[in-house]
Amino acid sequence: MTPILHKNLALLRVGEPAVFDELRAAVNLDDHVLGWVSETEAVLDPHMLKELLASLEARGMTALVRRVQRE
Repeated sequence: MTPILHKNLALLRVGEPAVFDELRAAVNLDDHVLGWVSETEAVLDPHMLKELLASLEARGMTALVRRVQRE
């Protein structure tokens, strides 16, 4: 299998799958998910990331955000 590199994506990683259920109860998470990598990792629409982070913050949840830029 040949690895594929994608630019301009956001990955949401949680410690356990149940956290996604908690997030879904707080925000409309599935509107932001483009696909699933595993039961603890989801690929998010990067153009909607600010909106998702603002929704989470408004509900007292914060996310660790790391930006990785590789050329």
